[in-house]
Amino acid sequence: MKVLPIDYQDTKEWLLYKHYAKRMCSIKYAFGLFVDGMLNGVVTFGMPPSSNLAESICGKEYKDYVLELNRLVVNDGMPKNTLSFFVSNAIKMIPNNTIIVSFADANMNHNGYIYQATNFIYTGISSNTSKLIDKFGEEFHFRNIGHYQKNNKLNVALVKRRLNEDLIDKKEIANYLRENKKGYKNTELEKELNIPKTTIEHWFRLDNGFSFPTIEHWLKLKEILKFDNTHDEKMMSFELVPDSNEIIEKLQLKKVDIKPKHRYLFFKGSKTFKKKCKKNLRLDVLEYPKGENKRYKCEYNPNIQLKIL
Repeated sequence: MKVLPIDYQDTKEWLLYKHYAKRMCSIKYAFGLFVDGMLNGVVTFGMPPSSNLAESICGKEYKDYVLELNRLVVNDGMPKNTLSFFVSNAIKMIPNNTIIVSFADANMNHNGYIYQATNFIYTGISSNTSKLIDKFGEEFHFRNIGHYQKNNKLNVALVKRRLNEDLIDKKEIANYLRENKKGYKNTELEKELNIPKTTIEHWFRLDNGFSFPTIEHWLKLKEILKFDNTHDEKMMSFELVPDSNEIIEKLQLKKVDIKPKHRYLFFKGSKTFKKKCKKNLRLDVLEYPKGENKRYKCEYNPNIQLKIL
């Protein structure tokens, strides 16, 4: 059993037909798991889907060090500990001074045991709680909305989007709003703001259910609760972008609820680099999640007769 670099083209059949996501991803490094000279698995590393994700780990200074382990797939019937052998040996071939982030998909009943076995640290769950489905029932990735926002291809209205929202401390904002609520009940705010109470409740939550008030709602809250300008700079800085909700409507896409994914990190490099990363880590380090793992079934058999490089 060997782990060796492979070409981008050699990953396509595995990622498009064998892996459950059924789509290609950003690939900077790709490695194959060879058993007796035959390709039996693929793991890929690429750029994170957004710069905000990269910055949210250890800050802006370290965002260019972040890589995502974004695909991992092997044939059925492999020996125990094959995945940990595969991942750990692939990481050895990644350049030093790298921050690796990866997600275990709870919607596929994955808890991330492979990352636990290879000494990744667990930092909680992602903020994504929905996905888009097109009229044919296929997943439409959120990042593709950005393609339609460029040059406003569908000629939709422009709306305000808060700058660097992923980098704002959610608990700090929730605690600030709690301190300034001044006895107001959510039902009273519901009448004043003319929006559902369920939306308002999320602004005051200290767990993963927190969500930010829109810029317009922040301004109205200031009028009602009469709090100061402490957080105005980050909460009210915005850019104008084509309305994603209108794009979704025009493309006949449907939002469906999903479970957030488990987020894992691995720091690869010198002791000094690792120490600095841990010091600047902006995410909480938590205990590993537990639960029953279920392996998805895929009967597709990709070509395994790939010549070893």
